[in-house]
Amino acid sequence: MSRMPSAERLPVDRVECARCRMLISNEAGSAQIVSADTDTRFYDDVGCLAADWAGHAGGDHAFVRVATGAWIDAADAVYARPAAVRTAMGSGLVAYRSPADAAGASTLTFEDVVRGAHQ
Repeated sequence: MSRMPSAERLPVDRVECARCRMLISNEAGSAQIVSADTDTRFYDDVGCLAADWAGHAGGDHAFVRVATGAWIDAADAVYARPAAVRTAMGSGLVAYRSPADAAGASTLTFEDVVRGAHQ
């Protein structure tokens, strides 16, 4: 029986975003794709993760860092664009554990975010 993958520790200031190649200097707003077949891919912005997600195999798992600092499965999170938030690549997307955590902001699913990255 295979074990469900889990998020890995993000090596801040030592790894580049797999999409935009900027050095990841802050865990806030970060994401990652964990795969059984390749090295973990880290992202500095949820928007970078969303743009890369379509090219990944069914066995890969995406994780996002939610506003509380925990890592959760990207499909279990909800996403919002709070007006005062700036993200590394300007997507403005912040991951939350639940709609209530988004403090009344209009929320999106991971599927919505991925679809929006490809429009």
